[in-house]
Parts: sequence; structure tokens; C-alpha cells
Amino acid sequence: MIFSLSWAVSAQQTHEVQSGETLYSVSKKYRVTISNLVKANPNANRGLRNGMSIVIPIIHESIDTVAYFIHKVRPLESFFSISNKFGVNEEQLLEFNPQLSDGFRSGMRIKVPQFEELDATEAVETEDSDKDVEKSRRKINAKFKKKESYKIALMMPLYLDKNDTIEAYNNLNEGDQIYKKTRFALDFYSGAKIAIDTMRKAGMSLDVHVFDTNNDANHTFDLVAQKEFDDMDLVIGPFYSKNFKLAAEILSRRDVPIVAPLSTKPNLLEKIPNAFQVITTPKRQVTYLSDFIAEHYSDKNITLVRRDNDKENKFADWMMSAMDTSELFSFQEVLVEAAIIDSIHHHLDSLAETNVLLIPSQDKSFVTDMLTKLNVMRDSNMVVFGMPDWYGYKDLDYNYLDHLNVHIPNSGVLSYEDSLTQYFVKEFQESTGIDPNQRFAFSGFDITYYFLSLLYENGGLSTDMYMEPNSLLNMSFDYNYNRNEKNGSRNQFVQIITYDDLEIKRVD
Repeated sequence: MIFSLSWAVSAQQTHEVQSGETLYSVSKKYRVTISNLVKANPNANRGLRNGMSIVIPIIHESIDTVAYFIHKVRPLESFFSISNKFGVNEEQLLEFNPQLSDGFRSGMRIKVPQFEELDATEAVETEDSDKDVEKSRRKINAKFKKKESYKIALMMPLYLDKNDTIEAYNNLNEGDQIYKKTRFALDFYSGAKIAIDTMRKAGMSLDVHVFDTNNDANHTFDLVAQKEFDDMDLVIGPFYSKNFKLAAEILSRRDVPIVAPLSTKPNLLEKIPNAFQVITTPKRQVTYLSDFIAEHYSDKNITLVRRDNDKENKFADWMMSAMDTSELFSFQEVLVEAAIIDSIHHHLDSLAETNVLLIPSQDKSFVTDMLTKLNVMRDSNMVVFGMPDWYGYKDLDYNYLDHLNVHIPNSGVLSYEDSLTQYFVKEFQESTGIDPNQRFAFSGFDITYYFLSLLYENGGLSTDMYMEPNSLLNMSFDYNYNRNEKNGSRNQFVQIITYDDLEIKRVD
């Protein structure tokens, strides 16, 4: 990425700190970031004191040149697909790339201007080859030295003010004896604890600290402001975006790596280079699916079925991002005006070798109705592509998914046949007396085990380093991609799954 950005700071006013005020409360009052407050008041780095006078900065930002990045053209890409994918029009592309007047060629590299803010964690294509990138990242690993023991922190909304102790969780027999939101955090903690015990058995010495954020921003700030966090080797949490952003901004100044385990906010890691985000974005998953469709099905009859609303319009753009309709063998779009579709069979070619249907919807009722009507047609030459959320719809008939050859993008599939899964379930049941929750317990194990393994192997963690991709119980990880290095790193793993003989199988 190439751009020029200048900053100017001027003090419009000063503020006298009152009793109980924190950097967080002052930042919200004047609508400035904590980072800019500290830059204007270096003596406030360790917190505020009653009666202290601080400068309230005003940041003036000017952009001297338009940012752009280099994109390698893929097969079938055109003005249409590039415009849909990156939000630029044909005129803007030609201004930066006059050679495109002669047409697109697979493999050519073009400049894509960035007029609108992209997801801070999206991959950026550069001139570097994959081998050069991996080589440079492996060199960075050498900056860490392995330690005798590692200090880690788990920051979770335990709401201990509403419960007695964490240990009480192990002795509860009645579900209503514990605060509901506490149970989610404790499921995550119990999964993480199994990962910690597993790494200890492997020889890793760990000093583990558990902090209750109580899902409160002021309390979170007070926690991470403690000197105790200066030498943390890894922090997992907080869970909620607002608390994570606050903690990550403070810890970034101490170069402490921090992991966002559950947040899906796109720009959570903006200007926080030491942070990792675990959840792969829906956009990343669906545009990956679009690449898959373009590569394998561009010579088939493709029908996109959606309702005319903003959400499904956006999803449809993602699903079509790698395809130019003018270059497809056959394409049609069916707009559904009602909540459900009356009939679909008359839109499809009964004599076609393969009918490909794209359904960019997350509405469970609409999706169920669509699949039911498609299944009635008994067309064995049909392939259906859907959204990542479909994997979590428990009421979808597996026979329909199998018969319709349904494909969806996914970032990890849980298999109870796997030996590691069986080990985890057994350990979780023995330690808690209940079955593990898929969203929280399995995630607690996967995230903690993955990052502790890297810490143990390398002696430290950095978003610049090469991080071995891995697939665990319910999640898969891949952090090795070109990105804006001023921002943190987000998990980019995506796979395409399908349903075959009532089993989930990976197809790419």
C-alpha cells in the first residue's frame, strides 16, 4: 500500500482531572482516542491523578495522495468483478491503469485505488512472492528467545460480583444457580484450562492469571493499567469489542500480544499491530467461495436467487465478486418479492447438464423454504451455494443438503470422530460434569492451545512472524498473508464444505 498521511496536533483546551476520572472516561467525554491523549500528555501514560491538568488534543488529518494497492488479476476478472470486489468504478481503474483499455489478462498486476476504508484485517496483494514473504517472516521468529516460564492472562466477563468463585462452577448441579452470562465465560475458561494443562504436560511452564472484566470498560482499563501486564507474554480477551479495543490500545504501547477470541468487528485491530483476531469475516469466506465458483462452475448455468433488500444485495455482491456476468456461460438473477418464493422450477433449465444456484441469504425461514422447494424438483444435477451461517442451522434436513449438493464456506468443522475431540470431551466432562459448549468451550481450547503452542515453540508472538497454520477441534487458523502491517492480524482460514452421504466433507 502506498499513501501519504500527515498529522497536526493543536491544543484547544486543557482539562483538570476530577476524582474518579480515567483516561477512558476523558477520551469519551472529548471524543478523542486514549492513544492521542497519551501522546499529548506523556505523563498520563500510567493513569490520571485528581487535580492533574491535561491537554485535550485536536487531530487534523490530511491525505496528500490517494492510497492504492497492487492486485494480481485472476482468470475471468474484469471491470465488473474488480468494481464489485473493491468498490471502485471503471473510470477510476483506468486512471490508475491506462493499459486496461486493452482488456484484462490473467496474471497482470494493476493498481487498485482505495477511496473507502477497507476491513483493517483484509489481505493486501503486493509484488512480494509467497516464498519471499514466508522467508522474511521466518527470520523475524529469530528475535525471540525461549524462556524458562511464560506469563499469560485470560480476561473474561466472569461477573464474579454476581457469583461467589470460579471454583463454584465445578460444584453446581442446578443450571439456575449461576449467572447465565457467567456460564459462557466459564465454558471458555474450562476449555482453555484443558489446553493449559495439556501444554504443561508437554513441558511448558506457565504462570496463568485470570481477570474478571465484568464487561465494564472502566474496570478493564484499570486492570490493564497495572504494572503486572508489562511482562505478559500473551493476553487472551477481553471478549467484547469495546473492552478489547481499550485493552489492546494500552497493551500495544508495551508490545504485549493480545488475542480477540470472539469479536467479529471488522476494524477492531486498526492501528494495533500486536493484536490477533480469531473469527474469519463472513466477507472473506463468501468472496473465497466466489473464487471457487468462478474457477469450477463458470461454464455452467448459474442462477442467483435473492430478495431485494440491502443485506442480501451486499451478500450477492460478495458471492459474485470473482465473476463477470457478461463472460459467464449462462447467468440469471431471480428477485423474490415476498418472504418466501412461490416457485423456482420454471426459472431453471431442465435440460442443462448442471444447474448452479447461488442463495446469498442468512434468513433461516427463507433458506429452509428454498431448499424444500428445490428438493421437490428431484434434480440430481443441481449444485447449491450458500452462506457460512447455514452450517449452524440445526433444523436443516441433511437429506436436502446431501441431495442438493449444497456447498458453503466455513472456517472449521467439529468432528466427534476425531481422537483429539474425544480426548477433549472426556477431559471436559470429568472436570465440569457437563458436556462442552461448541461455541465457547471448544473455542477456549482451540484458541489457547494454538497460541500457547506458538509461544512455546518460538519464545514469543508477533503478527509479523510466520505462524504455522493449524486445524484443531472446531477452528482452523491461518495468519500468513500480506496485510497492512500497521494493523493487527486476523485469521484468514476458509474452506469449502459439502454434504455427502449425510457427512460433511471438505471439497477444496
